[in-house]
Amino acid sequence: MIDKIKAFYSHSIKRRLIITVTLTHVFLMSIFVYDLISEQKEFLKNQSNEQVTSLTKMIVRNSVSWILSNDYVGLEELISSISKYPNLEYAMIINKNGKILAHTQEEKINLYLSDKLSTDFFDSKKIESKMLIQNNKILDYISPVFRENQHIGWVRIALNQNINSQNIEEIFKEGLFFINIAIIVGYIFAYFLAKNITKDLYTLMKIAKQTATGTRNQRADISRKDELGVLAKDINNMLDKIEKDEKQLEISNRELEKDIVKLELMDSKLTLLNKNLEKKVVEKTYELKKLNDNLKKEIEEEVEQNRQKDNMLFQQSKMASMGEMIENIAHQWRQPLSFISTSASGIKLNKEYHTLTDEILDEAIENIMNSTQFLSNTIDDFRDFYKIDKIKDKFNVKEIIHKTLKLTTSRFTSRSIQVIEDCDDVFVFGFENELVQVFINILNNARDELEKLPYEERFIFITIKKEKNEAYISLKDNANGIEPTILEKIFDPYFTTKGSDKGTGIGLFMSKEIIEKHFNGKIIAVNENFIYNKKEYNGANFIITIPL
Repeated sequence: MIDKIKAFYSHSIKRRLIITVTLTHVFLMSIFVYDLISEQKEFLKNQSNEQVTSLTKMIVRNSVSWILSNDYVGLEELISSISKYPNLEYAMIINKNGKILAHTQEEKINLYLSDKLSTDFFDSKKIESKMLIQNNKILDYISPVFRENQHIGWVRIALNQNINSQNIEEIFKEGLFFINIAIIVGYIFAYFLAKNITKDLYTLMKIAKQTATGTRNQRADISRKDELGVLAKDINNMLDKIEKDEKQLEISNRELEKDIVKLELMDSKLTLLNKNLEKKVVEKTYELKKLNDNLKKEIEEEVEQNRQKDNMLFQQSKMASMGEMIENIAHQWRQPLSFISTSASGIKLNKEYHTLTDEILDEAIENIMNSTQFLSNTIDDFRDFYKIDKIKDKFNVKEIIHKTLKLTTSRFTSRSIQVIEDCDDVFVFGFENELVQVFINILNNARDELEKLPYEERFIFITIKKEKNEAYISLKDNANGIEPTILEKIFDPYFTTKGSDKGTGIGLFMSKEIIEKHFNGKIIAVNENFIYNKKEYNGANFIITIPL
């Protein structure tokens, strides 16, 4: 539908002129009518406001003495005197407590105003004149009554706006009438204007069509002095120039035929050159492909070497952790082995002296069984730690910390190291044993540094929290921190401050590789001052963040 309207409007200049001029008349007349109605509305609104305020003030002046004397008859006569006032909706006199003393509707006398508008006004405790309602239907105005600055009551008058609405409607109908007149006058004016302009334009269109079909002996005979006259003159000049150019074109065509023969000779030479160029391109392409194949092979070899290097570093880190773990297990096995040896010796000694009783035998066997069960559990923990995880899984970081501490607790308790935990249940996705290896590497480094401190002040603080969409893990000690000159190097491969018999320098490097590549997380180390048990300490804090 829109396309049809566009086509109807755009395919004829005459039609466009008629529509445009007509719509312009309508638009200007509509603006005039709208402005007239707006001004009349404002005038009637102001007039109504003045009427209701002046009428209210008149009742206020005349009601003072009657309100003071409680003369309800006089108040009713005062209200009755304005009951015939044009547009009066209602009028009332109210005491200061909201009780109606006089009203144009007698059945409401002695009642209290209870509608929401009135109660909200009285609840506001404001003693001032106010327009309670002001819209197209009604004006409701209230004003206080004073006697020597003492508030004694209210006068409330409402006027309806029916007559104003009728006046506006009449003005609108007259405006529509004038708009219709504007459409008719605009159309007649536009029709004759368009006809005068397009008459000679159609003549020019006729000459243009004839020229397009090859007839160029026609000329526009238009004597106008406006733009169409100038256009007609330019078209005549153009036709004269076309005839001249056609003669010149015949001469140029003959010369062009000669040039075409020359171009054909040049094309044959260019074809030969292209063949030679294609041959060279094929040769260079082969050389480039061969070079790319060699480069690809070198890259693959370098990647394989790096992979093997990473695997070797990982195995070295694993073996270093295994050595630490074996040392932990050996330390944990000493006491249960001692129980087993003591119990067995006791059985043998009591048997030699014939003092072996069932109670002694049962107690010794119980001690041996408990110790062997402890040894078996230790082996299971060790086996679980070095079991290869083949599938990533979701696990609780808090449980992994507990598993790590269970494997390393003997090395901490024997060195009087206290582990303080503040751990929440936080679940991440990855390989459990790899995270255990990271924790062991960090805790072992903390243990080695804490051995340099007095026995009563060796602490490791472990914190696990969920912050936004990340798991936050902090492993902090009070071993006086890391030297600032080496803080940025501790994650480099083979960097260590320990002797060759105590460290390989790959533990923290592999911890960083595991966190960043296998968990897509981050690990940093900072020196931190903190307060614990009202005493200030300094130590290294390893912070790990893993996306959830």
